[in-house]
Amino acid sequence: MVEATPVARGAELLAGFPGALREAGLAVDPGRAATFLAAIRSVPLRSLADLSRAGRVTLVGSHDDFPIYDAIFKAWFATDPMPEIVESPDEEKAPPANRRCDQDALRDILEGEAAGKNAAMDEALGRKAFGPLSEPDRVALGRIARSLGLLPTLQARKLVPFERGQRIDVARTARAARRTAGETLRLLRKIRPETPRRMLLLVDVSGSMKAHSETTLRFAHLLARARPKVETFCFGTRLSRVTSTLRHRLADEALARLADLVFDFDGGTRIGASLDEFLSVSRHAALVRGAVTLVFSDGLERGDPAQMIHAVDRLARLSHRLVWLSPLAADPNYRPVTRAMAAILPALDGLVDGSNLPALEQLLKALPAIENAPRGEAWRRFAGRVGARDSLLFSARADLEAKPPFCGKK
Repeated sequence: MVEATPVARGAELLAGFPGALREAGLAVDPGRAATFLAAIRSVPLRSLADLSRAGRVTLVGSHDDFPIYDAIFKAWFATDPMPEIVESPDEEKAPPANRRCDQDALRDILEGEAAGKNAAMDEALGRKAFGPLSEPDRVALGRIARSLGLLPTLQARKLVPFERGQRIDVARTARAARRTAGETLRLLRKIRPETPRRMLLLVDVSGSMKAHSETTLRFAHLLARARPKVETFCFGTRLSRVTSTLRHRLADEALARLADLVFDFDGGTRIGASLDEFLSVSRHAALVRGAVTLVFSDGLERGDPAQMIHAVDRLARLSHRLVWLSPLAADPNYRPVTRAMAAILPALDGLVDGSNLPALEQLLKALPAIENAPRGEAWRRFAGRVGARDSLLFSARADLEAKPPFCGKK
């Protein structure tokens, strides 16, 4: 067997490095990998430190992932300085170490200093596996499909011809009269038709929502197929736009593709950071204006709730209505008494059960009433449960207002 040349060996290592990061749990999609390979072709690499910096810029999306990246980089390139590609005459060569590329080696690295610092912030390793649709869920989805006529609508600004319209179309009536020697034989009418209102679905796919994320995504797929103005985002430790994926004709195929797109299924949760990231992108924030926004999450924010509270307040201001669907609300005795949920309660137009498909069917039936009700009805609904002067509700808002407004990630 002919031994590979140093250049061929270096090319093999570089091409396989993004895959090693992916196996370690980092969200390295094909786009990031292509950007990394393009960068190392265009940037002069005089040392492994230069290569490491190029990988950090192109392959890593968060500072929190740097420890894992550095550990994988050290293990991957430990015995291969890649001469003639990134070697510098002045570079001091470290003594070679034994490199292991199997799952045990990666597990040893992740169980070291890079793992366990904050379990709520870690990303899940592996690919999400969706199970087959059960018969009760299939029946429930059929009922939901028949109830899609209850989805929110709004009147279009443009008037269109309509035989039984309430307004007379003077221009069309006059043109018709000219064809009958000026005699008006029929009054033509026009109307503002009802068009589907934009809907925005923000789906929490973290570990605490593991038992409900598949149900929610099947519901989102049904809405995306039925309505053209439905946008869907998934969030856990990062934000992923999945609108086009959920528009696939087959639900099972759409979920299978979703598993390749979303890397943080069943992992940690950063609700405030994810919502703030969503609103920081202008084209994403434009999707909220005038929309009915549905947030599927249990609201269990692990860190400081200030970021989540500010983001939800802005979502409420931009949205036509903001409804929070929590599986915890399935309990009749549920009380939103955590600091984050108590503080965002006055901004919500609804806090309802989102634990299963029958509950989501009830949501469709309740949406017309939520649209016609005043803003902030969620607080009025739970006022009797948390108490009109509940200390958690008001102290959370008071603590937030005492702090300077959140202006981005620290």
